[in-house]
Amino acid sequence: MRVQRFGEHRAMPWANGLGTSYEVASDRSVDGVWTWRVAIAPVVLDGPFSVMPGVDRELVVIEGNGMVLEVDGESVECLSAQVARFSGDSTTFARLVDGPVVDLGLMTVRGSITGIMVVVVDGGDVVESDVLVAIGDAVFEDENGRQYRLGIKDALLNVSGHQLVLLGGMAIAIQVNS
Repeated sequence: MRVQRFGEHRAMPWANGLGTSYEVASDRSVDGVWTWRVAIAPVVLDGPFSVMPGVDRELVVIEGNGMVLEVDGESVECLSAQVARFSGDSTTFARLVDGPVVDLGLMTVRGSITGIMVVVVDGGDVVESDVLVAIGDAVFEDENGRQYRLGIKDALLNVSGHQLVLLGGMAIAIQVNS
């Protein structure tokens, strides 16, 4: 397992060029092709999301007061620490509720891989995951008693196969399956 601090995430422009995301983890090849991707994205203005044909998307607002997505004309409320799911094929427009937000997103290529994000709160076992991202200061302990301290937007990578317990804080557990 490895701690990756927020400053180590890879900054990348959005597909539509209207913002920047910070890639936490992916299976990106040397050619830039991926079947799954986890990224943090500040959303500072109302506007369109990138259209991503063939991609399933999940996101969680990790900072700010939330946003409402208009997904093919239907409203999807995105509130703090709640997972919202929608298709990247859809025409999606974000309307901020009360100022900028930061979201954590999981994108998976439909038919190649599936994934899920789960909000993990104070205490108890962490669900099986591949990546953990702190949405506040968080402390995890592994099966050998080693502790991992994460600040907001830091990640714990290569988690698969380890038993972790959240000792305090909040995080998002992300699992991808081929």
